[in-house]
Amino acid sequence: MLDAASAKVELAKAQLVDGTREWERLKDGPDADDITAAQARIDAIQASLELAQLKAPFPGTITEVRSIVGDLVSPGTTSFRIDDLSHLLVDVQVTEVDINRIRIDQPLTLSFDAILNTEYQGKVIEVSRVGSLTSGLVNFTVTVELLDADQSIRPGMTAAANIIIEQIPNALLVPNRAVRLRDGQRVVYVLKNNTPTAVNIEIGASSDQFSEILSGDLKEGDVLVLNPPTEFNFGSGGRPPF
Repeated sequence: MLDAASAKVELAKAQLVDGTREWERLKDGPDADDITAAQARIDAIQASLELAQLKAPFPGTITEVRSIVGDLVSPGTTSFRIDDLSHLLVDVQVTEVDINRIRIDQPLTLSFDAILNTEYQGKVIEVSRVGSLTSGLVNFTVTVELLDADQSIRPGMTAAANIIIEQIPNALLVPNRAVRLRDGQRVVYVLKNNTPTAVNIEIGASSDQFSEILSGDLKEGDVLVLNPPTEFNFGSGGRPPF
């Protein structure tokens, strides 16, 4: 009986020592190392649970499904396509001749082959720093954002973009097809009294179809000859052949 009582006393002393040590450890608040270790265990458990689920890195709509339940999916295989239909982007190829005129936030208009008689507004949000060679031509990818997209636009549609490089109010424009170079001077042929008359001009900004007239004896409403020869030859009659 004495031995048993002594053993209990020694056990109680040991428990007292352990309790005192634990009290000293916890009396000033939880130990930072213990909290870090506990958080690491929680994170490991949470990561294990999340392995059973797939989460998209952004909110969107599943627009394509290539796998079904039971399929064996290899690494790198596309099973689903997710599109953010509220934030549509268009990649436009711009030639190296024009790329240095493209800037971030430039406005533009877009049209789609599948959507007739409708133009959409957009802006440039990214300009590639590296070009790619295609069929002997160097093109740069310019990414534009649609600002007024509607339900008619679908991912994958073909779009044409007109990027607004410069805006000139009240400019007098002539079709590029009417401009010719004669003796080092740009001219257009104006139809006066049914006779094509050469008028020297100076052009400013230009697009694929039109050029701005900076100077020259031209006015709005003048009739121009499109695709004219450099020189007109009216023959012996001295009149145009029309």
